[in-house]
Amino acid sequence: MVTSELVDRAEQGDPAALEQLDASGLLLGPAETLTEYAERLRCLRRNIEQMEDELRRDGAFTVEGLTVQRAGRIPPAVFTEALAETERLYGFRLDWVPGFFINPRYSLLFGGCAFYFYPDFFALFIIRRAFATRTRWLIYDRRELLAHELCHVARIAFGSRQFEEMFAYQTASSAFRRLSGSIFRGQAEAFWLVGSTLGLLTAQMVQTLALPWVPVWPFWCLTGGVLAWLVGHLTVLRRVWRHALEHAEWLAPGRARALLFRCTDAEVAALSRLDTVAAAQAWFEQCCQEHARWRVTRARCQAPAALP
Repeated sequence: MVTSELVDRAEQGDPAALEQLDASGLLLGPAETLTEYAERLRCLRRNIEQMEDELRRDGAFTVEGLTVQRAGRIPPAVFTEALAETERLYGFRLDWVPGFFINPRYSLLFGGCAFYFYPDFFALFIIRRAFATRTRWLIYDRRELLAHELCHVARIAFGSRQFEEMFAYQTASSAFRRLSGSIFRGQAEAFWLVGSTLGLLTAQMVQTLALPWVPVWPFWCLTGGVLAWLVGHLTVLRRVWRHALEHAEWLAPGRARALLFRCTDAEVAALSRLDTVAAAQAWFEQCCQEHARWRVTRARCQAPAALP
C-alpha cells in the first residue's frame, strides 16, 4: 500500500509521486483536485489498515454484510499473471487490493467479483474457492477474471458507462469475448434482454397449453428488437473506440491503450472525432494544461508528439 509520505508529495504536485501512484492503479479522477485526491488516498489507507487490524485480531472482516476470513486470503502469487496483463495493456499494477477465496450462498455459477465502496474506493476481490488450486473453473479463467476486475477498480473515479466494459474485456484471451463481451454496459441492458426473452417464453407456453389464439409474434418482435438495439449500439461504440485508439496512437506510439484507459467516456468520444495529427496534438496539449491528470498521463504514456 502507498505510504503517507508518498501521498503528501502527491498533494504537493510532485510529478514522480503522482506517476508512481498512477502506476499502482490509483488514478487521479477527472474532477479531483490534488487535495481531494490525497484525502481519498488517506481515507483508503485508514480503511485498509482497519481491515488488516480486524483480520489479525478476529480472523475475519465484515463490510456491508460480506464476511471474509483471514485463512481464505488470496496469496500474492495468484495475482501475478493478472498484474502482468494489466501492466502490458494499460501500464498499471494494482497490487494493493486484498482478495479472498469464498463461495457465496446460492452461488452455483459464481466465479468472482470486486466490491468497492465510496468515497475512498476501498475495494476487495472475492473469487470462488476452486481457484485456490486451479486456473480454470467452468467458463471462468482466473487470470482473466482478476485482470478484468482490476481494470474496473482502477477506473472507479471515472464513472464510465459507455466504454468501461470495453476496457475490461480487452483482458480476455478469446477474441470473441474481447469483441462482444461489452454488449451489456449495465444491468438495464441485461434486464431488457432477459425480460423480453421470458415474455416470449411465457407467451409461447400460454399459446401451447391454454390459449391457442394468443399471438406470439409481438414477443418475437420485442426480443428481436432488443437484440438488434444491443448489437447496433455495440457496433457504434466499437467504431468510436477504434477511431479513438487509432488517434491515441498518434499521441503515444505503442501506448495508445494506456492513454485511452485514462480517458473519460466524453474524452474517448472527443478523441475519436479528431481527424488529423495536429488537431489531436492541440487537443492533448490543452488537456495537459488544464488538469494534472493529463500531465501525469503524458508522462506515463510517454507521448513525445505532445510534449512542448
